[in-house]
Amino acid sequence: MRARCENYFGKSPKRMAIKIPRLKKKNSFKGRLILAATGLGVLCLLGFLAVSNWRIYNNRRELADDIKKLQEQIQILEERRQTLKAGLNAAQGESFQEEKMREQGYKKPGEEVIAVLQDKAPNATKQDGAGASGNFWLDLIEKIKGIK
Repeated sequence: MRARCENYFGKSPKRMAIKIPRLKKKNSFKGRLILAATGLGVLCLLGFLAVSNWRIYNNRRELADDIKKLQEQIQILEERRQTLKAGLNAAQGESFQEEKMREQGYKKPGEEVIAVLQDKAPNATKQDGAGASGNFWLDLIEKIKGIK
């Protein structure tokens, strides 16, 4: 086969080299403008995606904080519900109902009611030495009225 190559080309394949001239492309203004517009478009798209991602991140963080607050409120309300449920169970008992009825003045047949009334008159002096009203100027006016 080597013989055929030599005869056909006239040279051996090892020595054969073809020089292909490289064509230099001229960088035209139109090509540069298209490249710049494409680059600017890519940068704008990346900026838009970065800002959108940042906003979504902030919204997610705020919503996570809201979820934590709401879960805490749920926990507080559940505890309150349990205490109210326990109070309701206690209120349904006969001893609680009897106590409330007695506070309203009801009595069982054959019982006598004794009422203890508290003295509602104000103390003449308080422990800190102030008058009955606790206001210096009012006490002074009362003393002046008492002089006449």
